[in-house]
Amino acid sequence: MPTYYFHIKHADYVVPDPDGETFPDLDAARKEAGEALRELVARAILSNQAELPQAIEIRDTQGHLAAEVHIEAAIPQIAHRNRDQ
Repeated sequence: MPTYYFHIKHADYVVPDPDGETFPDLDAARKEAGEALRELVARAILSNQAELPQAIEIRDTQGHLAAEVHIEAAIPQIAHRNRDQ
């Protein structure tokens, strides 16, 4: 099973994932990244952080970008709200 690393993207910096996690496939990693991003956003809101994480980069063991989950995909209500403004 492949190992993927979830790097957390903010507006002007990235927090790297030094450990990684093993998943059956990239789709499973994408699903987990979406859940992780929702949790990170919720924590940021509850703790009144000024900045929300914008995305999670999913990288393979060589550091190549395999996929990216953006906040709008993880939390559709945010995308809907941004379109209405």
